[in-house]
Amino acid sequence: MIKIISGKFKNRKLKYFNLPDIRPTQARVRKSIMDSLNDFKDKDILDLFSGVGTLGIESLSRGAKSVVFVDNNSKALSVLKKNIDLLNVNDCSEIIKSDVLQYLKYIDKKFDIIFADPPYGKFDYLELFSLVENKLSKDGIFCYESKKTKLNFDFKVRVKNFGHTQVIFWRNKL
Repeated sequence: MIKIISGKFKNRKLKYFNLPDIRPTQARVRKSIMDSLNDFKDKDILDLFSGVGTLGIESLSRGAKSVVFVDNNSKALSVLKKNIDLLNVNDCSEIIKSDVLQYLKYIDKKFDIIFADPPYGKFDYLELFSLVENKLSKDGIFCYESKKTKLNFDFKVRVKNFGHTQVIFWRNKL
């Protein structure tokens, strides 16, 4: 069971299903991410590898203006659609069925926060970073969740570890 942690939908339960490639962000990791980002009011959010939408929906609950959800798993997107309908947030949500890398190559919109929670081990941070860097507004934040690994960066990031999970935050200082 997945529950919204905070905001106007606090304690509301989201629909979910079990598939090996779909792994919703754990509640304690999600809480830490949201608390670290803190201000969602009137922000435009991009939720990459969205699955059933836990990060994007949590953002809407905390005051985000809009969320674009991108995933290529039809079953996950079907459950996401049910969650969006359940919370009646259709007017501020957009669901895109697409390969994330292809989507990022062709959009020109800027976002305040971009979440990426890809299947562990299948994508590289730097590969995604190179595609999202120019999709962030000034002071926008890229938040990437992955399996805990040792990474070396030529730029400033903040890393938080939770057991076998790590979350990397990068702020666009333009």
